[in-house]
Amino acid sequence: MADRPPLTPLVYASSEQSSPSKIGSWISADPGKLGDPLKHNAPLDRKLAVWDDMNRSTLVDLDVFEDKILWPQHKGPFPAPTERAKRIATEAVQSLFYSDGSTTPAKNISEDAIAQMIVHKLINRVSLPYKHKAALSQFKSSTTDDSQLQVDAAIYPDDQLPVDERPNWTHMRFFIEFKKGGTCNDPFDDDAADGQAESWAESRQKIRGQLLDYMRNVFLYQHRTGLYSLLINGPEFRAMRWDRSGVLVTKATNYPQDPVSLLRILWAFAFLSLAEQGLDPTAILLSPDSAEYKRMDLWAKANKALDMPYMPGDDLSQFFPPSTAATGTCDTPQTRPAPTTRFKVNQPSTPVFDFVRKKFRESLVSNWPRYKLFVGPDGREFLVGKPDFDSKSMFGRGTRGYIALDLRTGELVWLKDSWRPFYVGVEPEGEYLRTMTADPENRLAVPTVIAHGDVGEQCTFASTFAAPKAVEEDVHEGAESADAPPTSAAADPPQTAGVKRRHEDDASLETAGATRGKPLTTKQGLRHLIHYRIAVEEVCLTLDKFTHGVQLLKLIEDCIITHRDAYERFGLLHRDISTGNILILPRIDEIEEKHTVAWHGLLTDWELAKYVPKDNALQRARQPERTGTWQFMSVAYVANPERPVIVADDLESFFHVVLYQAVRYLRHSWSKRVTDFITTYFDTFQQLSNGTQICSHYKDLLIRCGKLQHGGSALRFYHILSDKSKGLSPMNNFLDEWLSLFVERYAAIQGLEDIDDDDDDDDDEAPEGEDLLTGGIDDNGRIIPYDPSVASLEIWTSKGRDEESPPERLRNHATTLALFSKHRTMGAWPKQDKRGDQLSKDYDPRPHVIAARSRVESALIQASADRSGSSKKPRLDPEASIHYDTGSAGARPSSSALSNRGASRGPRRGASSSRGNANAHRTLSWS
Repeated sequence: MADRPPLTPLVYASSEQSSPSKIGSWISADPGKLGDPLKHNAPLDRKLAVWDDMNRSTLVDLDVFEDKILWPQHKGPFPAPTERAKRIATEAVQSLFYSDGSTTPAKNISEDAIAQMIVHKLINRVSLPYKHKAALSQFKSSTTDDSQLQVDAAIYPDDQLPVDERPNWTHMRFFIEFKKGGTCNDPFDDDAADGQAESWAESRQKIRGQLLDYMRNVFLYQHRTGLYSLLINGPEFRAMRWDRSGVLVTKATNYPQDPVSLLRILWAFAFLSLAEQGLDPTAILLSPDSAEYKRMDLWAKANKALDMPYMPGDDLSQFFPPSTAATGTCDTPQTRPAPTTRFKVNQPSTPVFDFVRKKFRESLVSNWPRYKLFVGPDGREFLVGKPDFDSKSMFGRGTRGYIALDLRTGELVWLKDSWRPFYVGVEPEGEYLRTMTADPENRLAVPTVIAHGDVGEQCTFASTFAAPKAVEEDVHEGAESADAPPTSAAADPPQTAGVKRRHEDDASLETAGATRGKPLTTKQGLRHLIHYRIAVEEVCLTLDKFTHGVQLLKLIEDCIITHRDAYERFGLLHRDISTGNILILPRIDEIEEKHTVAWHGLLTDWELAKYVPKDNALQRARQPERTGTWQFMSVAYVANPERPVIVADDLESFFHVVLYQAVRYLRHSWSKRVTDFITTYFDTFQQLSNGTQICSHYKDLLIRCGKLQHGGSALRFYHILSDKSKGLSPMNNFLDEWLSLFVERYAAIQGLEDIDDDDDDDDDEAPEGEDLLTGGIDDNGRIIPYDPSVASLEIWTSKGRDEESPPERLRNHATTLALFSKHRTMGAWPKQDKRGDQLSKDYDPRPHVIAARSRVESALIQASADRSGSSKKPRLDPEASIHYDTGSAGARPSSSALSNRGASRGPRRGASSSRGNANAHRTLSWS
């Protein structure tokens, strides 16, 4: 048998996919979602971003970009550049590409020469409207930028133009990337036979990764709805508009033949208002001289009189006067109701847990921008600094979390800024939270909403651009629903002339059974997103701060109780149970006039929640893609995302959370295998020959068989006794008994499969590509071969996927909660069983992910070439260049002819609307 490949977090068993975009998203499994952000590594992060963001690009003609995107006709006539500006632009381009007096443009002009010409001889000499200027920054990065990005150039307001050759990400209006030319430096393909806008070639993916990195950084430093940019690749340019749904990009245009075509883009952009340029008018950049900026510094200072300790049992009596109540729970400053009258506090006056003030202080990074954000229909004001959490995804929700200062009350709160997908019948998170806290007598232990709401009418434009009529009707139909946003949230889609649509199977967008809520999505498959903000009172600790094992169980139990109450009282199912969404909320208990700290578990991030009927048979999946966090999804749901999540799935996710935290932080017999286990169990998935993505073989094996074993060794938790010897922890019996519930469920699932697949002769065979499947790692680090007799990986086939009726013990929460109560209160739980973080500091699944994806990518390119019937296969890293056809190009245009071209719309468009008319031919190198 051939040597098996090393275990990787992504293991594929088939190359029969039609598109790399259908491979599981890295973002859904990024450890950063769990509170463990990986250090920025440009080559790795860009490669992963490129994979995640495939099929997000829409190619348009230059005319369409001008008339429908940059300067829609309702704005009036397109702002034509002045004759002086056209003359300067023409002379600048001509001096570089025709410097020797030749009738054909020069080749192999350096990237730096092009950059110097565009920035200094063109942009900064033509005097763009409203004092916009450009600055180069190819060789230095910003002093505040951890990712150390060096964008080639950008356009800024004149008074914010950098003078130190470093990018100013806070004030950047429009970024520009320069390349020396050639197909290998162009991430987009105008002529792809399959309509795929993005090229798979390695070198071309790298360029796209750069653009995605720059786009993300601008959105990180600024609050934006969109962003314009230019890619100038030798003698060609592409104009782009980015938002959280995707990018609209022009076909390549040859600007030496028509310099005014490039100038027109820059000129019209400079005429746009700040909101039209993509800046969010509901986010006000604070000046360091402003009173609000200084107020943030004042609130960040340590204050012994107001900063309370927060560990369980800490005495807080000094911070509170004696109460008339003998017993009870004192509201923390974070949970007191906001005053009904509008006022602003000028000095800190409310006690706050010191970890909250510390986190706020850490957000005030030197030279990082600070903003005033408006939240909710009343425009409540909050001050924020650097995000405490930010999504690494370029497209999608783009969630950012802040410790924010509420200007009305002077309290430090939690604020989340995100882009929520529009689905009929899906309410924003704040509505769910307010429903669960509306009754003071029976309120659930969930975050307390201060303010929330969609941000104006801000929504993604790329998703509505060229939307087909059928989708428009869905939008209006959904808007009439009582719980759907108004129709004005979705911009009227422009006409579709000149749009090159990416080919994608519509069936992948409207999955079977997805009838209760249709997404607003275009033919291109881009999700329609609406900008949303929510501020809540509770600022919490992450779950990993638990101090011992039984406390971990109590925190999880609190959240299961909340999950039960939400389901039974309000018909709400959370659907995204993960270690990042289970937090520790310090509260203040008052007993006999003594105030002490007590920790409670808080279940947060209800944005993916949905109302469900009690009858599972009536449920239908609404969102046509997986929801949740990959590491903690149930085995059954991962195999069939079309099947709606049920209570049993969320309860299984709670189990995965406890197992993750226990293995990573408690004392146990696998202390030297923690990283291997985390990688094997949580970060790995398999792709079957039918395209289904399922959990790792090891996770599937454990949840079916109920054996906590790794490499042939059983997992046993223990603690240190007083005599330094080891004692077994009650955690072992608890996990074994809890796991038995899921074994029972999957035995029932397997029984359904056996009935459905009686005539299938391949039940006992491993999936295609079984040489990539593994059974874990043994004591010596060797991979255990896949054993098809142990478990069936082909779970939840399309037959009978809606027929499951979970075993009685998982139909509701009763058995699970009884299990927690039983084990927490019996036996001697140790207080010395937390060892600390045992995950290797070198833990980084990205290289393994890339290795696995690269194998699939190569197979896809091979399969694509085979289907095309060509005997030649495209190279992963083609070397190509621009060749000028002098026979068709004719003599070099005169200076006057070039300057006049573009003065009227007709002649300019005749010159640039076609790649052939631009006299440039792309040549791909073949092996």
